[in-house]
Amino acid sequence: MGEEEEVREREMKSVPIVRKREKGIGEGSDVGDIGYKYEDEMNLVKVSDVINHSAQLLLRRTSSDAERALEHINEALMISSYSEKLLEMKAEALLMLCRYEEVIRLCIETLDSAEKNACPLDADCQVTDLDNSQLAKGFSFRIWRCSMMLKAYFHLGKFEEGLSLLEQQQEKMSAINKSGSKVLDSLIPLAAILRERLHHKTAGNAAFQAGRHAEAVEHYTAALSCNVESRPFAAVCYCNRAAAYKALGQITDAIADCSLAIALDGNYLKALSRRATLYEIIRDYAQAASDLRRLVCLLCKGVEDNANQLGISDKSINYSNDLKQNRVRLSEMEEEARKEIPLDMYLILGVEPSVSISEIKKAYRKAALRHHPDKAGQSLTRSDNVDDQIWKVIAEEVHRDADKLFKIIGEAYAVLSDPAKRARYDEEEEIRNSQKKRHGPFGRNNVDAQYYPFEQSSRRQWREAYRSYGYSSTRGSEPGRSSRK
Repeated sequence: MGEEEEVREREMKSVPIVRKREKGIGEGSDVGDIGYKYEDEMNLVKVSDVINHSAQLLLRRTSSDAERALEHINEALMISSYSEKLLEMKAEALLMLCRYEEVIRLCIETLDSAEKNACPLDADCQVTDLDNSQLAKGFSFRIWRCSMMLKAYFHLGKFEEGLSLLEQQQEKMSAINKSGSKVLDSLIPLAAILRERLHHKTAGNAAFQAGRHAEAVEHYTAALSCNVESRPFAAVCYCNRAAAYKALGQITDAIADCSLAIALDGNYLKALSRRATLYEIIRDYAQAASDLRRLVCLLCKGVEDNANQLGISDKSINYSNDLKQNRVRLSEMEEEARKEIPLDMYLILGVEPSVSISEIKKAYRKAALRHHPDKAGQSLTRSDNVDDQIWKVIAEEVHRDADKLFKIIGEAYAVLSDPAKRARYDEEEEIRNSQKKRHGPFGRNNVDAQYYPFEQSSRRQWREAYRSYGYSSTRGSEPGRSSRK
């Protein structure tokens, strides 16, 4: 904060607030839409000064400035509690601070009083010009509230609720003027974005349910192509696309999408459960166990939170059931992880065991290029509302998870690209598969101990083979070759 600004802040706080005796409905004031009569002219000066100063703070779009603006605005609202300008600026400050539920609550709670105090719009007026003064006065209080609430719902990932709200307001505006329903869409461009993204997500869900998994991937990708960011909605789309990739046998792509979903929403239970399943499929039981531990912790917290509420809800019952099931899963994964079973190398690269070495190299190059840690976060779009520190945490988690996946891909290639190592791996796989057929999945513990004792160190041996190629997270698509020139 500069010296002049500090002086200005002190001056604003030093102006006494002279309480008004009664509310005056003198709408139409040109000074910040204050619209009320005050006992003392100092109150009018105070509110005007707050509006001007807060507007400058909000232009900087930082959390600290938004907090300061909110403090001044709340103080001014004690003088002019129905000021439309102050209420709109308060909603904007709350939006910058990611306090989305408060934005919605503020807009809803003040809508009725704003409607009563608004300039009446002639029901017979034919609106042809969106700049018409009657339109601005009659609909402005509703337009800014719809815009703020829609942005809040967008950032919460509640697209359906946001669009439902918009439709309700359109109906009310149509009742006043037949052209009113078109006004909101034209003045709130975000509405069209929400409809388009929701359409693609819904189409993706329908395609997935119908077994058209490639088409589902296309729709989810289109839903994610938005140039403004809603983290909860994006997390759901990434998780859904992961399910489609899994159905297509593209396991590393599915793991990458689950990792993006979890980075965007660390409490996303389905994404954690899905990624644990995907790690289990490629036999990376240690990573699966790690995800299940995190999932169990979140479920424990959910059970505790629900226990503090009165009554027993369906949600609390689901939390308890899920917690029991995932504790069993965790125990199984931890037991499998101790055996150091080799990864499913072919599944990681997305190829059949019968493919040639050239096809393995081609699959590796594609996977290494697609999942390089330096490219992992490129598909994420940053919003102006996201704090730098929050984004830094997201970016770090994305890079860390991508680095793990990249090493797994490299480990698979290190084995399958070497004829001798591949032959040994294939032989061990054949033994493993034959014992599974003979004893079934439930007799695996005894089978592993009796017939396959060298599995205990096998995963470790393949990792050594991977390291001998000189891989690291900064390497390029070929062993020992840098991706940067």
